[in-house]
Amino acid sequence: MDRSAEFGRWKAQSLSKADLSRKGSVDEDAAEVVELLNSREEFFTTSSCAGRILLLDGSTNGPGVQKQHCCWLLLTHKPCAKDDVMAALKGATSEAVLKFEPFILHVQCRTLQDAQTL
Repeated sequence: MDRSAEFGRWKAQSLSKADLSRKGSVDEDAAEVVELLNSREEFFTTSSCAGRILLLDGSTNGPGVQKQHCCWLLLTHKPCAKDDVMAALKGATSEAVLKFEPFILHVQCRTLQDAQTL
């Protein structure tokens, strides 16, 4: 099977799917780079996040923070003020976890050379 045609089918299939994030869309601050990469024949994005600040209600289901089935007290992709965090903390029912997640971008590349170029 032609690898280039196979890559094209993967790309079309991936880009035709609905955004599965909680937000349901690409972050505004990541949209330009996502659109640029997806417009190129040799790349497509599979997920992205422009960076975010999360305040989670602590899990009682064991150690560590789990994404699924947790209570998000605060989620922002923009800088936030201390007052925003303090107000969100009022909704906590257990220990809260504050996380900062930087920009992340997952990109599928047609070839190893394309990945090295990227």
